This record gives sequence, C-alpha cells and structure tokens, in this order.
Amino acid sequence: MEITEDLLNGFRDWLLGEGVSEGTVKNYLSHLRSVVGLRLCGKGDVSKVFEGMGGVNDKTRKAFSRLLTYVERKVDGYDELVIKLRKALPKRPKSREDTYVPPDSLIKAVGEGVKELGPPYVMLYNVLVSTGCRGTEAIYLINNIGRLKAVDLGPYVRVHVDLQRGSKNEFVMYLPKEVYQQLKEFRQGLPHEDTLGKGLKEAGLSIKYFRKWWRQTLKKLGIDSEDIEAFQGRVTTIGGRHYTDWIPLLDNDYGRVLPHIKKYLVF
Repeated sequence: MEITEDLLNGFRDWLLGEGVSEGTVKNYLSHLRSVVGLRLCGKGDVSKVFEGMGGVNDKTRKAFSRLLTYVERKVDGYDELVIKLRKALPKRPKSREDTYVPPDSLIKAVGEGVKELGPPYVMLYNVLVSTGCRGTEAIYLINNIGRLKAVDLGPYVRVHVDLQRGSKNEFVMYLPKEVYQQLKEFRQGLPHEDTLGKGLKEAGLSIKYFRKWWRQTLKKLGIDSEDIEAFQGRVTTIGGRHYTDWIPLLDNDYGRVLPHIKKYLVF
C-alpha cells in the first residue's frame, strides 16, 4: 500500500463525513502529507512512517491510526496489512491528566460574557451547560436541530443525535425546553468551529472544560457514575449493556438536575 494524495483525499472526505472537525482533519493531513510516496508492506515500515512525520507523539500516532481505520473500512484488499501495521504501532505517549474543573462562578461569568458576543455563542454556551457534550457535538446539534428526532418530556426535551465517531459517541442529548426552542428559532448560521472556540475562550473558558464541569456537577447532585457515562456517550466505559436501556433512567435523572442547570442558562 502506498500513501498517496488520492488516499489522503479520500481519508479527508471520510473524516469530515464522520463529523470530525475541519481543524482536526487539517492537523492529521499536515502530518501524513510528509510521508506521501512511502510504500507500506509490513511491520518494519511503521518506523519509517513516524520518522517521516518527525517522531512519535500523540498527534502523529492519532493521524496514522485513523488512516489505518479508514483503509480498513473503506479501501479493499488491505485487511491483513492493516492488522500487521496496527500491531506495530508504538504505544500511545503518556500525557499529563488535565484535572482542572472550573468553579460554578466561572461558568456564570462566561455566560454573562457570551451575551456580548451574540446569539451563536449564547446558543453554544447553553448547549454545553445543558448537555455536557463535546464542542463538535454541540455544533452538530445546533446545525441539525430541525431534522433530529426529539421527544417532548415536558420541561425538557430528549434529542436523538446518534453520533458515533470511533470511541467518541453521543446518542441522546437533553435540553431544557427554552434552549430547544432557542435552537429551533435560530436562522443565522454558525461561525467556524475554531472561531466559536476562540470566542468562548476569550469569554473566559475553553470549550473542553464545560464537559468536566458538567460531569462534576452531576456527581454533586447524586447522579450515578454509570448514568453520567451514558449521558456523555462513553459506551466503552459503561460496558456491554445496550445503550437504550439507560434511556428511562436518563429521562428521570435529567429531571433531577434540570433546576440546577437552569441557573446557568442565558438568553
């Protein structure tokens, strides 16, 4: 198998179709284009890949691993080779765990800050504090709210998004009724994901920390850890039990946490 521009173009289109952000796709391709022309025949060639990409780090490993996933799923004739190459992948570099969880006061301050940035930022903020989802998933929800199945549960709504991106999944999201209506009425269109992320950071907090805050908030409110895992789409963590088995539990749990979440919403 040769790494070619055509292969990388197909890889790019597949990633975008899977919901991977444009920024992440560009990052993967920036590493992989440095090894265009390299032929892969067996385990020994994996070291050449990483030499060409400047060494093994979390970014280069992810880029090559995702490329192998693409070849395995979408390119015929390389199943055995992919198995050999994946076995030769270097171990994932250890990274320091980011343990910071923002305090409630900072979440409220960011909420006030996004009011000055305009409706797209207000909506993104409201989705993040309502769902505990990732930024990419929040943007997908906002952009597709009109075509996603929603179940009215009175003061809140269960939205079925059914997003699956490797180990990152999100199947249902819950929104207070006011936030759901806000999204349904929005007609303006969102800025680019990177622009949205920069705006929230300037307002006081990077997007990734909302997810950490939301998880800790639910733990403080007495929600079971497995239920929180299900809320946030960690199907590998919650095990083999079918995800839909959690829906009645999550419906009930969200009713318990809604009064607290509503304290942070801005309109």
